Parts: sequence; structure tokens; C-alpha cells
Amino acid sequence: MNDKEVLDKQETGTRKYPLLPAVALLLLFPVFAGASEPVVAEQQEQQKDAGASTLLDEVVVRGEAINTNLQSTSATILDNEDITNRVYITPLDMVEQTPGVSVVQYKQGGTAANFIMRGFSGNSHGPNTAIYVDGILLNEGDGYADTNTINPNEVERAEVIKGPASALYGNYASAGTLSYYTKKRVDGQQVKLHYGAHNTYEGNYVGGFSTDETDYVFSLLNYHTDGYQDNSDWDKLNAATRITHKINDSLSARISLRGFNSDWDAPGYLTQEKFDADPTQAVSETNGGSKDRLEGRLDFDYRLNTTSKILFYLWNSDQNFKRWYAGDPEGLSADTVVGNLRDFDRAVYGVGGSYNFIGKLLDRELHLTAGADYMVEDDSRKRWRLLAGTGREKGEQFWNYNIDMQSLGLFSEGSLQVTPFLRLNVGARFDYFAGDLVDYLDNGSEFSMDTQTIFSPKAGGVLTLLEDHLELFTNYSEGFALMPGFSEMAAFTQENWDPQKRTQVEAGSRIRPTDWFMAELVGYQLKTSEDFIETVAGSGEFDNVGKTTRNGTEVRLDLYGFEYGYVHADYAYIDAKYDEYQVYGQSYADNTVTGVPEHVVNLEVGYSPPSGAGGRVRYHWEDGYYLDMDNQQESEDWGRVDAQVSYRFGGKERYLLALDVINLFDEKYADYTSSSSYSPALPLSTYLTMTVEF
Repeated sequence: MNDKEVLDKQETGTRKYPLLPAVALLLLFPVFAGASEPVVAEQQEQQKDAGASTLLDEVVVRGEAINTNLQSTSATILDNEDITNRVYITPLDMVEQTPGVSVVQYKQGGTAANFIMRGFSGNSHGPNTAIYVDGILLNEGDGYADTNTINPNEVERAEVIKGPASALYGNYASAGTLSYYTKKRVDGQQVKLHYGAHNTYEGNYVGGFSTDETDYVFSLLNYHTDGYQDNSDWDKLNAATRITHKINDSLSARISLRGFNSDWDAPGYLTQEKFDADPTQAVSETNGGSKDRLEGRLDFDYRLNTTSKILFYLWNSDQNFKRWYAGDPEGLSADTVVGNLRDFDRAVYGVGGSYNFIGKLLDRELHLTAGADYMVEDDSRKRWRLLAGTGREKGEQFWNYNIDMQSLGLFSEGSLQVTPFLRLNVGARFDYFAGDLVDYLDNGSEFSMDTQTIFSPKAGGVLTLLEDHLELFTNYSEGFALMPGFSEMAAFTQENWDPQKRTQVEAGSRIRPTDWFMAELVGYQLKTSEDFIETVAGSGEFDNVGKTTRNGTEVRLDLYGFEYGYVHADYAYIDAKYDEYQVYGQSYADNTVTGVPEHVVNLEVGYSPPSGAGGRVRYHWEDGYYLDMDNQQESEDWGRVDAQVSYRFGGKERYLLALDVINLFDEKYADYTSSSSYSPALPLSTYLTMTVEF
């Protein structure tokens, strides 16, 4: 693993409010504790020889904290070359290049896509995976995270961390973390024009320039599709800018701004009968939604010396989300409830910082990060019933509450090169949560969450053998999840509950016998205890009585056997079981967890020269998963082949012309299946893209 991969320059989600003085003292302590001039001078001299100053400079430029434990995990890092020059149904598709990750496209316009990882099926529609863009948390109170706000062309890298392995992330991060980092310096302009099936078109610009002291980056995305199904129009606009200014040799500052607007109609979910008869139809014209989101972040990056620096950041996001969600009104009386309107307003404020060190301890290379983040959320949630025959007209209101929640995270992790062959990682987090809820439909009743405090230790190691051709790694980590989804209110109104506990043990090996071949084998076990189970149907009361175990194996092979060509293959086996799970008096012990395929396969062959003709073929297959806890209903397995042919040409101005085909063999299958609902996948669909770089 190279230095860039070792340095997970992370910008974590953050917090605010009365704990700020304590946070400030915590952040300043390492500065004063390490400010002895003789020690600093000695370290500076040592690290000049070791090259640590160069590594620190790279970190300072990006203004992001250092994650030192990725080498001892199965984390996948996708760079800009991996991400761009692909056609995505939604931006979340990019993470499907990760072994064991399967994306679920609901095909409901701007409603967030979902994905399956480490045996958890609710990773962007639940509290299982933390998702960040430039350190700004996308997860909302119940865990929902909308990656449609991402412009893939401006992403410099995406990091997929599996399980609670990193101490830099707390809430939502027990099944893993997705961190997207956008470009902070761009010397040139890129324009991408895209048109294809179902009247889908996109204009995408990413560009910028630099002076001696300031870097400017701008991006703009405009997207429209009519959609494959009826009532599927979708428009979205994404604009962003980042300005980084070097104040002096030690201090730099960055301001980042982003705006997002999305409006859509949605087809709803079909029954199997309607899916079989005509997958292009819509359930009704009621479904649809909109989202408006603004966010900003201010970063300060201060270099103390050649071995250490501190980071400080403030951020805010503000959004409104509306969604009309309704079932089929056919044959129902006008006063029958068929769905609901969701109207959510959410404002989040965060502050935090970290101390970062790359140097030596007792003549051994040491990487260290310690910091804190603090966040306050103001979340207003309203719902109205939708009646058959009334379309988007509001019916009775049945939700109207407001949540104020504060959370503090303290984290530290270090990586020490104990011997030339052995590197050890140790880390830990402390998380604190408190909040209040006001229910306006219950005469303004006020409730307070039981204060939650959680300690999460982490440890790992890497053994490097055979002159760096073989790496053996292992890690142990603990994580947690607060009450998810529709049980969110119970977290404030119910006493005597505990967060879910999640513990992962992972071990693996990486083999690089030559420069043109790499293989990775990973085995893991992720156990959950204190799971939430509703005591009586519809009661809103939950007990911590469930237990599950998820065992799995992941294999990855990469072959670079000829110039500019490559072959990639990965396979994942997931065995997710209920250990102790009794719901409404019925036990599901030893049954398979719903919504999780047992096998997932990816194969890709490609050729990407700097000029001339290129292309690739990609195959994705996954087997069916159980739809019910009784394991009586199962979805169909499915496979899809995507292909691209491309041609690069031009001199100073570089051009790329690409033709992409999604679902090359026109397979009919459902991208998403539940016990009663189907979301059709795209049929054979072609897209033409022209990219110009100058």
C-alpha cells in the first residue's frame, strides 16, 4: 500500500454548543504538550532524513486528518480514474467496484439508492453506514443518506471502510463508512456532455485555476431524465466551489460551498403481476418529491513543524426534503389511506479539529491522530396521509415533531512500525449523545433522550513478508448503532434502552508476487447484540433482545498483464443469521437475515490507453435473498453485463468519446424486490458521452 493509501486524510462529521470550551482545551493540549523547542528541533532533523516532512506536506495541502489504520483492514480506495468515465444510474453505483458491496436502485427518482455491505441491507436507509462528503455528514437522524448530491466527476477519491474499523468515525459507522473527497486543486478545465436512453442528458463541468497563494475549484452538474417507467421525470442541479488560500508558510484556510436542487416524479413500486405484465407502467401519478440543500465548510490547517499540524473546521448544512409516497389506489374507495407526504426540514451545525503527527518514537515510525468533533441537529419532521383519488392533496396529519440532538466524539488512533516487518494500530472513540423531542400533535409534549455514552476500542496489525510481496493483516473493532428508522421517536420517548453493540474481527492477506498481479483474501465475523425488537406490533416500544452474526469471505484479483489492459474479479460470500430473535412471540433463531444475498460476483476486463481506442466489459451477479424472516419467500437471482467502447484523441485539448451500454443482453429483472413490491431494472440502454479537457 502506498503512502497516499496509508494517509486517509479524513474530515469527520462535527458538533457544536456548550462543550466547545472543553473541546478547545482538548485540541490545544497536544500542541502545548509537544511544544518543547529542543524536542521539536531534534524531531525536525530526524524527519528530514526520513521523508516525514514530505508526507506531512501532502496532508497539509488537503487539510484532512490522517487515518493510519486502513492498511490493517479490507478498505477499498477508489481514485478519480476509477470513478470517472463511467455511466451511473445514481452516483452510489461507484461503490459497487468494492468487493462484497451490492447497490439497490429503488428507481424512485431523487429518493436515495441503498446498498448492502457486511450483511446489512439498510446502509443508506438506516443507521448502519456513515456517509461523508468532504467531512460533512450526509446521514440524517434515522440514518437516511442521499448520495444523489454527489457529482462523481469532482470526486478525487472515495474510501469504503467495512465494519467499525476506524476510530475516526462513530455514529452510523458500525457496518462501515463511505467517505467521498472532492478535488481541492484543479489545473485545467473539464466539460462532459452526455445523452442517452429515456431522454437522459447531463452537462458536467469541473475546473479551476491556481495562483501562487490560492487554489480555486468549481463544479456544475445539470441532469435530466424522462425515466424508463411512466411518471419518472427527474431533474437535478449541483453546484460547488472550493477556495484554498495559503495565508503564510504554516497556515492555510479553505472555504467550501455546495448547493443542490432535485425535483422528481416517481413510478412507485409495482406488484409482481404488474411487473410481469408491463414493467414500464407506474402505480399512480402521486409519487414524487423534491430536495433543496445548501452546505458550507470552513477549514484552517496549521503546520506546527515538519512532523505535526493541527486542523480546525466548522460546517453547516440546511435542507428541505419532500416525498409523496403512495401505493396503487385502483379499486379503493376515495377515503382509503394509500400513502403519505413527508416534509422534513433539517439544519446541522458542526465544529471540530484534530492533531496530526508523522514522526518517530524510539526511532520507530509513528503516525498519530487525536481530535474531537461536535454536532448539533435541528430536525423537523411532518407527515400527512394521502387518500385514494386525491393525488398529492394532504389528508390527516399524523407526524409533527421536532428533534434537537447534540453529539460529541473524541477519537485517537496511532500506527507504530514496531519492526521493519510489523506495524501495529491502536485506536479508540468516545461518543456522547443527548437530545430533546417536542411532539406538537401531543399538545407540545417534551421528551428527553436518556444520555448515551459509548466507548469503542480498535486495534489491528500488518505483517509484511517476502520483500513486500505478502501482507498479512488483522483487526478488532467495536461499534454501535442508535435506534433506527421509524423507531427514532422511541429513542426520545422511551426509557431503558441501549445502543446496538457491534463487534468485528477481520483477517486477511494481500499477495503481490509481481507488479502486474495482486490478490486479496479476507475473512470476517461481525456480531450484533442488544438489537432492537418491537415488543408488540404497533406499540412503539422496543427491547434490546436481538442478536445476529454475519460471517463472510471476500476475494479480489487484479491482473495487469499487458500495457494499458487489466482484468478484475471479486467474489463475496455472506452468511447472515439471526442468533436470538423473537418478534411478537415468534422465534427466528438460526434463520437467514432478510435482504442480504449470499453470493456477489463482479468481473471486469478493460483496455484504457492514453490515446486511441479503448473499452471495457463488466459483469455483475448476485443471488436471491430472503424477503421474510420465516425464510419462505425469496427474490430471484440476477446478472447484468455492461460495456463501453471509447476513443481518446486530440493534442493540447484532449477529447474522449465513449458509448456505454447498460444491460447489454436486455435481461429483465427487478433491481429491488420486497414481499409485495418490485422496482424494474433498466432494459438495454445506450448512452453517448463526450468529454473535453483543456
